[in-house]
Formats: sequence, structure tokens, C-alpha cells
Amino acid sequence: MRVYVDVNVVYYILTANEEFGIRAKELIEEYYGRMITSALTGWQLHILLRRKGKGNKKLELTGILPELGIKIVPLTPEILSEAEKCKRLDFDDAIHYATMKAHRIDTILSNDRDFDKISEIKRIF
Repeated sequence: MRVYVDVNVVYYILTANEEFGIRAKELIEEYYGRMITSALTGWQLHILLRRKGKGNKKLELTGILPELGIKIVPLTPEILSEAEKCKRLDFDDAIHYATMKAHRIDTILSNDRDFDKISEIKRIF
């Protein structure tokens, strides 16, 4: 079974989040090699880490994600179009949801309860 990884799971690991980091690491280890995420996640991580003061030139997110066993899939015009149709999520989450649909994935590793609004998504965290 393949699963989708939301940005917060990777962020918790990279920032050694005291509250959620251990659970995030457990999930990444459990699903290693069976995870995908959108190219959007790389961008979100870049911005979040820079804001937290942890971003630097040596931090290559496109390398870190595959090292964690996460395949990065492209953000396509079709995915953006599908995301625009989703009114139950904010636009970033809608892009993640549309990416999941495009890749026929119904399970997401995420600490974001907003995904619970979509009945066809199984959220694990």
C-alpha cells in the first residue's frame, strides 16, 4: 500500500519537534519506500525551515525526501485544476488531496485534521 506524506510529518522530523517528532519518525520508518508527496511539499519545507532559521544552502530538500523513502511527484496543471474544485480544504491542502487522487492514494500521513473533512481519505498520525 502506498501512502501520501503531508509536509508536517517531514517538518516534525527535520526540526526535531518535541511533541510530534518521534511519531513522525515512526511513520516514516514504517512506510519507508511506499510514500509519495507533491513537489509542493519541497517548496513548503523550504519556506517553513527558512522562517524557523533552519534553512541553509546545504539543506537539499529534494535529496532529503528520497533519503526518507519519499518519492516526489510533479505538480501538474491537471492537479492544480482539480485542486481548484475542492472547496472543503485550503488551497495547499487541496493540492495535496488532488495529488493523492491523481495517484490513486487514499491514505495520508498527516497531523492535519482538516483532511478528516474528506470522507474518502484515511488519515494516519
